[in-house]
Amino acid sequence: MSLEVKIKKKLKEFTLESELNVETGCTGLMGPSGSGKSITLKCIAGVETADSGRIVLDGKILYDSEKKIDLPPQKRKIGYLFQGYALFPNMTIEENIKTGLRAKGFPKDEIEQKTNDMMKRFHIEELAKRYPRQISGGQKQRTALARMLVCEPEVILMDEPFSALDEYLREQMQDELSNMLAMLDKPAILVSHSSKEVENLCDKKYHIQRGHMEKATLL
Repeated sequence: MSLEVKIKKKLKEFTLESELNVETGCTGLMGPSGSGKSITLKCIAGVETADSGRIVLDGKILYDSEKKIDLPPQKRKIGYLFQGYALFPNMTIEENIKTGLRAKGFPKDEIEQKTNDMMKRFHIEELAKRYPRQISGGQKQRTALARMLVCEPEVILMDEPFSALDEYLREQMQDELSNMLAMLDKPAILVSHSSKEVENLCDKKYHIQRGHMEKATLL
């Protein structure tokens, strides 16, 4: 499976030009704050719209400015782990995980089964009736990962998933995420400011500076 991205988007201070090819495994995207990393992910997910270019997933066009194709996020089969996780504070952990399935119209019994299976997979079943404010940072990340993966995405996007964790928990969750990505065997993009995270988790990386992207070499 492969993801091909070649897009342009005019931003306030520069024009973002993102061009990358992502295959099975994890690709790191590094660069200073405000360089276009998160906007690139949002354009891939369909949360933002590029001004021009193409985004193609395994031969399926997700976005093509010339052909006027721009699939909505729910039809792109892309999982997006937002920075800060974006859990709904007024919903229990169980309800948070169910949101994507409900949006896609899954039957009620299937929603229950998939949610229960995913909570067991991430060892958070005992947290089902708790709210985000009642759980730890690591538990929040597991919940966000469960919510993202329960809809079986074909591509995984992660925007600084470890930034809210302390050093000890960050290393622990990196190990868990590494094992998860190896098991899923899907294309993934990790946005990070940490060279160590990218070296530990990624097969290749790109560097972006004021909207200009180029492939870099892993150490």
